[in-house]
Amino acid sequence: MPHVQLDTAVAGPIKYHYNISTPTETSAKKIVPDRPTIVFIHGVFLAQETFIAQFNDINLRRFNLVAFDLRSHGSTEGIVPDEYSPRIAAQDVVLLMDALELPPCHFFGLSMGSIIALQLAIDHPERVLSLFLLSPLGLAEPPEVAEGRQAIFDAWAQAFETDEPDQETLQFAVEGALELVSKDRHHGIMEAFVSSGLQQALTNWNKQHLKDFRLTTLDFIVKRKPRTSSEFAHFKAPVKLVHCLGDVAYNLSYSSQFLDVLKEAGVDVSLDTVPDASHFGCCEDAHLVNPILHDFIMVNTKTDVPAIVEGTSLSSPWNVRRRKISNFLS
Repeated sequence: MPHVQLDTAVAGPIKYHYNISTPTETSAKKIVPDRPTIVFIHGVFLAQETFIAQFNDINLRRFNLVAFDLRSHGSTEGIVPDEYSPRIAAQDVVLLMDALELPPCHFFGLSMGSIIALQLAIDHPERVLSLFLLSPLGLAEPPEVAEGRQAIFDAWAQAFETDEPDQETLQFAVEGALELVSKDRHHGIMEAFVSSGLQQALTNWNKQHLKDFRLTTLDFIVKRKPRTSSEFAHFKAPVKLVHCLGDVAYNLSYSSQFLDVLKEAGVDVSLDTVPDASHFGCCEDAHLVNPILHDFIMVNTKTDVPAIVEGTSLSSPWNVRRRKISNFLS
């Protein structure tokens, strides 16, 4: 389980859990220099394992793939400052890139991860080759969605009001979170994610860390300020927005309006849709999302990128540790 310690200006040292996969190595220490690199920034609640279907894709493995756990998620260790914000999260990414010796990269931002990717392109445009934003949160949070996110937090916090966590209330919170991100919360890969990740969540967001839970899964999203056209005017990289048409929280007009904002700012941007896919479409509908990602990266890559030979055995960094997920995907 590779970690790298970063000394941040705001919150002191933090140990980021990360993984690098290259065309030839499942868990590499460094990227292959002559291959494009995609950095994956996960969404809320679930950590970097969200991208297991991308790391297992033979077409995407022609690139270097890098994923990590955000603050208070997965196995990353460190405090969450009261002032935690997209700007701080983006600065964390820059420090991580420096520590891993990453050149300018392509970024895949999933939902909450899109907030960080956008901030990164605003504050550090020289680090960003392109942005691939799945279920992008580019506008203000709709009030009804903010209410749902608040209800999830309230239920989780209520579960810890007793000496032992109340299992029924915890389950209510988990069901609410799955309803937000999944189209079939009782079956398949999402069920496997919950089974494998719930114990980690009970550690990261226990009674002593409820403030971290609020800061990183609620406030970070609902209190964000919409970015302006003048900020997006600094973008140097092309942007692909991907809206999942089965999303229960955000309708197509939400992504279409964001598309218009970016176009008005002069950004090279386009919008694709994925039929019936849920908010976390890269999980249940990876077979539809992955080709869009692959083609977008290839269009925005100037050098030749050899394909991996068909039939090559591939594995993600999480296949052994997350056997249920691996079995489902196979």
